[in-house]
Amino acid sequence: MSEALDLSKFESQLKTSWLGRAPGWRNELWESLGSTNTRAAELAAEGAPEGVIVLARHQMAGRGRLGRTWVSPVDAGLYMSLILRPQQPQSQIPLLTIAAGVAVADAIRSVCDLKVGLKWVNDIIYERRKIGGILAEMPALSRATDAAKQLPQAVIVGIGININLKPEDIPEELTNKIDSLAHIKNEDVDPNKIAAAIAGAFEDTSKLLNPSTSQQLTNRWRDLSITIGQMIVTENSERKLEGKAVDITDSGALIVELSDGSRMTLHAGEISIRTPDGSYC
Repeated sequence: MSEALDLSKFESQLKTSWLGRAPGWRNELWESLGSTNTRAAELAAEGAPEGVIVLARHQMAGRGRLGRTWVSPVDAGLYMSLILRPQQPQSQIPLLTIAAGVAVADAIRSVCDLKVGLKWVNDIIYERRKIGGILAEMPALSRATDAAKQLPQAVIVGIGININLKPEDIPEELTNKIDSLAHIKNEDVDPNKIAAAIAGAFEDTSKLLNPSTSQQLTNRWRDLSITIGQMIVTENSERKLEGKAVDITDSGALIVELSDGSRMTLHAGEISIRTPDGSYC
């Protein structure tokens, strides 16, 4: 039987100074929850400080980017959200996604010895299959208490990782697009160990969010990127665009070179990478 998320086991493995250790507030683990990001936003509105972590063994309404549903069977994955209160929340959301991506990749590489990569802007990839994703969002202030309004605006960083997801739990149309750590490793993987490793790694990467050090963060992302140097396709509201991903900016935007030699900068959106066989991931 695979290991399940357990709050005491998770916290006993934490090697952090502030993440998961907010004074006067407890981390939460839910048996079943609509979305860890939604619950974290509720706590933030109540005045929860930076560092509180929400975990769930099952998500009934997990969200990916663009409102997509995240496949979340019971005990199949790691579903966690971090409450952060950066000094410049709106402008730092792209870099927070970059920081979280680097942290997740570092944690999986360390715990599972798997060379996962990062697909811009928020996907964790292993051999063209997605094993995780990140969703950073800034909740509305409309329901915030007076105490919460005295704090810096919250940003919620949600992380979903397929850990013990079985092949039979994957919808048929996604069998060639997503995978899980246990399936790749052919052994059960402890979500508590992964979660604690992610928290520790995120503390490290979050130290690089300042303007003077953000280039170090984006350099680490470049080292893990499966996007840079690849032909990609992206769609905006007007047309489909194809080109070569050549770099990211120090704020986390993707620089794409089009067929006519011109360059465009993507600050948000969805891309697909063209693989050698002509398919896309």
